[in-house]
Parts: sequence; structure tokens; C-alpha cells
Amino acid sequence: MPHLRVLLDLDGTLVDRQRAFEDWAARFVEEMDAGAEDLAWLIQADRGGYRPRQELAAAIVDRLGPKNSTTRLEQRLQLEVIEGIDCYPGVLDALRVLRDGDAELILVTNGTVLQQSAKIERTGLGPLLDRVVISEAVGVKKPDPRIFALAIDGLENGIETWMVGDHPSADIEGGRAAGCSTGWVSHGEIWPHPWEPTLSASTTREILRILAA
Repeated sequence: MPHLRVLLDLDGTLVDRQRAFEDWAARFVEEMDAGAEDLAWLIQADRGGYRPRQELAAAIVDRLGPKNSTTRLEQRLQLEVIEGIDCYPGVLDALRVLRDGDAELILVTNGTVLQQSAKIERTGLGPLLDRVVISEAVGVKKPDPRIFALAIDGLENGIETWMVGDHPSADIEGGRAAGCSTGWVSHGEIWPHPWEPTLSASTTREILRILAA
């Protein structure tokens, strides 16, 4: 029986999706013979990955010209960024330590099955996870407490359960509403709400090390 259950966000928590997008954006802007202002606009327009890909693709076409196809751009946004995805430093080792300590690790992520599964495969996260819950597959998204309930459905009761993520609303507020203790990966940001997460640290590795201890 595991002594600890850890629900984990993917983008911005286990994998550095922002760096991967910014690298892709720089290459794309160069491909379009655009400039630094266009690059800054594209990074801001992405909204940290929370803007729907179809909407972002349409905005790119409006700004950078009709030679782009919205459908093709949407496909590129969904798939090419994944080629640059890697885990944050120390994350894989920290997850292994938790597993060696009999912790149960469950991924809870918003996104499409195609995208998120590709990220898991690319980074080698799969063997370290006991269960993967992707919003598209289950029909409900964070911060809706139902996705957290689905993540632990059928598992043993009475186990201390944490939600670890970087997004104050989707991960931390959602996990709190579902009855989880919460670990916020701040990336140096200031906590925006009057209440506090159970614990916070600037990196995922720090949060996972605290839980392992």
C-alpha cells in the first residue's frame, strides 16, 4: 500500500513547455522573415499554452500573412513544439526517489491525448507514472474537481494525497477544492491569492524532494 499519492501536472511542472515554445517561436519567426517585435508578440499571444491552438493559429495568420494556412499552423503548433520538450532538471531523478519510497504517482493534465501522450513518450515519464489522466480522454478539465476524483477513482482510500503544479487556478485551486494538499511550483512568481498552498518552492525538483523527505 503506498504511503503517499502525488497528482502531477505536466506542462510547466514536469516538462518545460514554455522554453520549448519560445525556441519554436524563434525558429518560426525567422522562417517568416519577421522580426523581434513579432517574436515578442507570438510568445505573449500563446498565453503560456492556454490559448486554444486554432485561435492562436488564426491570430498568426492575421499578423504574419495569408501565405500561412490556419489548419497547417494549428498542426505545427500541436506537434512541432513537442520536439523541443524536455523535463525540468532533476525531475526524473526526484520522481524515481518518490517511487522507490512507495509513493503513487498520477499525471493529471489538460490537453489532447495526442499531444500529451507524445510529451510523455519523448521525455521518458511513462514508466514512472502509475496512472495518466488527460482531460480530452475523460471529458473534464482542471480546475474542475471531477478530474481529480477521476484520477484516484478505484484506488485505495486513506492515503495522503497531494496535487503538485504550477498554475494557481487549474492545479492548486482545483486540487485544493478536491481535498488535496497542494504543492505550488512558483518559478519565482508571487502567489496571487489571499490563501496559501500547503507548500511552495521555485522548482518542481524542490517540491518533490520535500515530499520524498
